[in-house]
Amino acid sequence: MKHICIIGGTGMLAEVSKWYADNNYIVSVIARNEEKMNRVKESCSNTENIKAIYLDYRDTTELYKALRKNVQVYGPLIEAVVWLHSDGLHALSTVFELIEEKSKVWQVIGSQANAEKLRKQYQPQKDIEYNFIQLGFVSENDRQRWLTNVEIAHGVIHSVQVGQHYNLVGKISS
Repeated sequence: MKHICIIGGTGMLAEVSKWYADNNYIVSVIARNEEKMNRVKESCSNTENIKAIYLDYRDTTELYKALRKNVQVYGPLIEAVVWLHSDGLHALSTVFELIEEKSKVWQVIGSQANAEKLRKQYQPQKDIEYNFIQLGFVSENDRQRWLTNVEIAHGVIHSVQVGQHYNLVGKISS
């Protein structure tokens, strides 16, 4: 089975974790909340494919140890989907270090983030495909609203399936 890591996989990316698990991936999900993790597991057809790692991803020492252990047990990481707050972007270097060559990293970013600046700032030191999924808003009844978690998850899954280096979910103001 293929092994993937998801950071933020119990919140807005919960459906993404479920999608990978139900498509026969081993999914190492980094989370802090056991209750949310249990909801993700309960929603999966293949509950055994979700491998919970309880920690704060901003603690890169613990993140490295936990992910490395899962790599040893479940095999090499061939993909990662990460949603990182601005104070935790340094976790990318840990993901880049542990993921296999020729693998893909999908970083989910907010509407104000600059993908090209991030790409230059956090460029991996090995041959990894570093992709971005930018989240915007939806226009509805002459108003704008943020994307729902389901819309975000569907956008992320679509982006992964299409395989573009950059994909926008919703719209962003210019």
